[in-house]
Amino acid sequence: MGAEEANRFIREVWGLQGAAYLVVGLRYASRIHSLGWSKLAWDDTLMFLATLVYTAESVMAYLVVAYWRGLANNAMTDEQRAALDPSSEEHLLRVNGSKTHVAGLLLYTTLLWLLKGCWTVYYARLTDGVHKMRPMIKGAYIIIPLTYAACLLVAFCKCIPFERQWQIYPFPGNSCEPAISTIQTVFVMVMNTITDFYLMAIPLPMVWKSSLPPRKKLVLLVMFSGGLLEMAFGILRCTSILTLGDIDPAQSGYWSVRESFVSVVLTNMPMVYPLVKRFFERSLSSINGSNGATQAESTHGYRLGSHPGRKINQTHNSKHPLSVPNETSWGSEENIVDNVNADAKTTGTTTSSGDESPASLPLQGMKAAAVHSERQIGTGPPSPTYHSGGRDVERGMGHQGRGIVVTHEYTVTEQHSRIRERKGEGGY
Repeated sequence: MGAEEANRFIREVWGLQGAAYLVVGLRYASRIHSLGWSKLAWDDTLMFLATLVYTAESVMAYLVVAYWRGLANNAMTDEQRAALDPSSEEHLLRVNGSKTHVAGLLLYTTLLWLLKGCWTVYYARLTDGVHKMRPMIKGAYIIIPLTYAACLLVAFCKCIPFERQWQIYPFPGNSCEPAISTIQTVFVMVMNTITDFYLMAIPLPMVWKSSLPPRKKLVLLVMFSGGLLEMAFGILRCTSILTLGDIDPAQSGYWSVRESFVSVVLTNMPMVYPLVKRFFERSLSSINGSNGATQAESTHGYRLGSHPGRKINQTHNSKHPLSVPNETSWGSEENIVDNVNADAKTTGTTTSSGDESPASLPLQGMKAAAVHSERQIGTGPPSPTYHSGGRDVERGMGHQGRGIVVTHEYTVTEQHSRIRERKGEGGY
């Protein structure tokens, strides 16, 4: 590997690392701003661990190029292996390069499956209350650990004894060349593709069947289809290693880092998008000289399928715009979000009903206004409506309220058991 090529890759590694840190930082800023520290969930913990693993993977890729000059125990003829002096510098570089490849591949696999765990926990919140989705979520909790264990099993058992993975002479075999091992490269790619397809199959049918406006539905479909891009990078990585690995042993490091970066960004997108969108909305409002009322109207939540500032009256058989046909209806037992015992509350032009204290709202990362059932569970009369600051607010009658709580920014903010007045604010 030439010095110029090595320097270019090193700049790429740390550039991607810095961009990933920025995205993860925005994720936590958005989550903490919306929920507070005490409401962070398991996927936030998994993302922190994933960030540490991604950092370690980037360090391994840096070592392969900067210290071991892209060398490993592959890309050698039998004559070259026999002639290489075990006490030479090249022998040391190849041995250390092979060891670093082994560590880097384990970190790469661990990172991808940690991110899959983040998606699984997130989708579990997203589909909470939709009974038909429970088997899919339970399946994900089983499939993700099993496929990860299978990948580790291949990594440790493909070459026995394990130390042959940095053996130079005699030729250890393709399975013991960590930089270009066909069985490990293909197996991880296949497992990664299968699990990505499975995870995408959880939200996409639900969003596709929903009654969201086309633009909002398209945004969600694109956001939850990011696994296709990750799969494309995984296939590119596999193809590059198998076709160019004997020419450039560092191909494994190149594409592992690139795929890892794409995966980190895509996994954080549902949480980062609201913050970025709100920033641009405020910037455009400032440029256009919008007043506070206009800003509040455009950034505060409002009922999906409605228009800001317009009161929404739902009939007894009305369907929520995010409801899945034959699966979710207002006031039914099956809702995408099951919000029990929520008190009267409002955000911007939000309407709501419920009881004294809110249940934890598990949907994190969807767009719309805080929406609750406008009728009581049971046979009671509709909740009365009163006006507060020019906005219609419905008072709950003490019964359970079940509904979907989403926000205008594809992220859920905690709803508190009180009516919140937010006059002239440019956000949530």
